[in-house]
Amino acid sequence: MTNPINKEKKNNGFIALISVVIIEALILLISIGVSLRSITESNITLDEQASNRALSLSNACAEIALMKVESVLNYNGNETIMIEGDSCEIMPLEGSGNTNRIIKTKSTIIDHTRKVKIEISQISPIMQITSWKEVADF
Repeated sequence: MTNPINKEKKNNGFIALISVVIIEALILLISIGVSLRSITESNITLDEQASNRALSLSNACAEIALMKVESVLNYNGNETIMIEGDSCEIMPLEGSGNTNRIIKTKSTIIDHTRKVKIEISQISPIMQITSWKEVADF
């Protein structure tokens, strides 16, 4: 004949074991979820940094183009500039002479392209910039 006390102890042990397995599974699921969210956040941060770097690079190219336009009246752009290992493009300038010139620059960092357009109403004696903005396309 089986002892009812031993049967109750076996059931208690089985319930405790199942409880531990369920709790461990929940902890594992939560850990995986936190890890995946952390990886996603890191990727978003890296994308944002690449995009901001592309914009800064495009603005730096625009500054270089402004200096060249101011010092060489017939500067026409259409060149690639290297800055700290990255490149940006100064597109061919629009307009000619001392008035109504348009500078367009573009840079790409890790699939993030940013473009800047500058409109200049006068170059000399004092440069007058009428518009400096980031654009989606030229």
